[in-house]
Amino acid sequence: MDRRTLAIGVILLAVGVVGLVASTSYLGAVSMERASEIADRYLRSLNNPDLAIGEIMEFEQNFYVVIYEKSTDIGAFEMLIDKSTGRIFPEYGPNMMWNTKYGHGGMMGAWGRPPTSQIPITQGEALEIAREFLDALYPGTVADDPHPFYGYYTLHVRKEGDIYGMLSVNGYDGTVWYHSWHGAYIRSLEMH
Repeated sequence: MDRRTLAIGVILLAVGVVGLVASTSYLGAVSMERASEIADRYLRSLNNPDLAIGEIMEFEQNFYVVIYEKSTDIGAFEMLIDKSTGRIFPEYGPNMMWNTKYGHGGMMGAWGRPPTSQIPITQGEALEIAREFLDALYPGTVADDPHPFYGYYTLHVRKEGDIYGMLSVNGYDGTVWYHSWHGAYIRSLEMH
């Protein structure tokens, strides 16, 4: 092999490595700071001065964002931000199906339920329902910090004191929906 062929091979290898590093760092480019900017830009696009960002949580698979009403201090809805693309979209599950004001349930008349902050199951009852669910399926975990939304509560799940995951409890019938789409918890940014 002559020196010219070797030099061209080394240059092509270097260009390939630089391209791989650049594309890999781009794919994982959404930081907590960037997620906060994305959430803030989305919130401004809604043009509703009563809505604010309450919390952003970083998980292995996504960023989770709570949008709440300033006038009621009730959660309005939950959003996810894709960590590789920065795309923001409504969280799956309870946010879409049980939210009587801002979710599909609210858009469809909540299947006969008016959008109200007064739901039959209390925060204390939601904690007890979550405890029974976790004892049966996730021994060694506990639920805490219930966040009220229209039609349901979302709670943190902890294991040995650290956040382990999240679940929601329907405020009308007590159905539990575990948020299996987040992956491992990394950190939080409290904004409220």
